[in-house]
Amino acid sequence: FQTTSGARGMAIQLATHSKFNHCGILFNENGIWYVYEAVQPVSKISLDDFNSRGEGTVMRLKNRNNFLTDDAIKKLKIAFKGYENKNYDMAFNWSDKEIYCSELVYKLYQNALNIELCKPRKLKDFDLSNKLVKQQLQETYGNKIPLEEPMVAPSDISNSTLLELVK
Repeated sequence: FQTTSGARGMAIQLATHSKFNHCGILFNENGIWYVYEAVQPVSKISLDDFNSRGEGTVMRLKNRNNFLTDDAIKKLKIAFKGYENKNYDMAFNWSDKEIYCSELVYKLYQNALNIELCKPRKLKDFDLSNKLVKQQLQETYGNKIPLEEPMVAPSDISNSTLLELVK
């Protein structure tokens, strides 16, 4: 989980009442840590490059030895290949045509391991009252804000009872 700069990231923080506005999944590959994330495009980057963009926090599944077997990790990586190189979803749509960060994390765990980290919420369930949030919504959707669109935010995942803080 990460806190990055910029108006869009700040609007996410305000709407979700969270310090986090970005997230990805961390994997160790041959002794090097990588983050699989949805940016433009969906890709994997080194943990060092990820950390260079903003403050980070690491969480992991509780009872990970029961869930994150070698086979499960392989399934997560295979599932990621279905999203890799897709465009980042600036409108936070629930479809798989484009993907945003917390949607990627949610769908990888859900589709690869049948683990629901959190319940998706509707856009209208977030705090949309702040001026910056309203401005970002207007820029993204114009007058057709999809208040019923299912979404997951980094905060929804970080608040999951299935996760524990590592760092």
